[in-house]
Amino acid sequence: MVHLDHTLARRLEELICAEFRRLAQVALVSFPQVPAECVEVADGVALWLGEGSPVNLAVGLAMHGPVDEADLESLEVFYRERGQAAVLSMCPLADYSLLVGLGRGGWRVAEFEHVFVRELGTEEAFDRLPRRGSVSGISPSDPALEVRVCLPEEREVWARTAARGFAEGTSPERAHEEFGKIMAEREEAILVLARLEGQPAGTGCLIIDGGVGWLSGDSTLPQYRGRGIQQAIQRHRLQLAREAACDLAVTEAAPGSVSQRNIERVGFRIAYTHVEFTKGQAGLWQAIR
Repeated sequence: MVHLDHTLARRLEELICAEFRRLAQVALVSFPQVPAECVEVADGVALWLGEGSPVNLAVGLAMHGPVDEADLESLEVFYRERGQAAVLSMCPLADYSLLVGLGRGGWRVAEFEHVFVRELGTEEAFDRLPRRGSVSGISPSDPALEVRVCLPEEREVWARTAARGFAEGTSPERAHEEFGKIMAEREEAILVLARLEGQPAGTGCLIIDGGVGWLSGDSTLPQYRGRGIQQAIQRHRLQLAREAACDLAVTEAAPGSVSQRNIERVGFRIAYTHVEFTKGQAGLWQAIR
């Protein structure tokens, strides 16, 4: 079991901040008409990737020391100028001054997100992990299911598949399509695509940074859900992270979600829970699961 302490929490929060900075850099190239921006605030960052993006929020604040009212006011201004409510994701091990400031400033809790971790043993072979629990449909070892790293020419297919999965069965909105493309165009991203009987069915992304394998970009097309595809994608990325000498794997999921169930089946356990606070006029920010 991984013991969560402030050192580990700060390590993970800094990785999230680094990822947000990379997303902004890619977005500026991919969508120059949208002035993407990532600004530093109170040891963390605030990201803007355009109207409706699921990652328009601030992360990593107060992991090295106190925040003051001016920091939180600057966040409100940053997002207000872009026409949306301010959203801040707080690590429970952040300096207590952040919680005090949010309370005094009238911020309200909007939602929660679990952060999961698992250690990666040097002898583990994730392609042979036993399946815990019962999952209907195909087996991840079924020859009809192919899970592998995308070829360079398949990145656009990955982006479209991810956007369709993010859209939860509806036609992808512009924000879904843009976010899928931004994720797919990061040079450091290892993109995993699942095909069922030759057709794109699900996506996953792996970022390796500082000995940590960060799993994100999880998406399965609605018609293929409940068939073990995401669990197969999870295991494939864990194998890649282990082969890259990562000592930890990390991912996130909404509490009680199907994603949480799939994550726990491959050995992840909750390290801590992000609490998302918001202030200002809501309506433009839309979470993607």
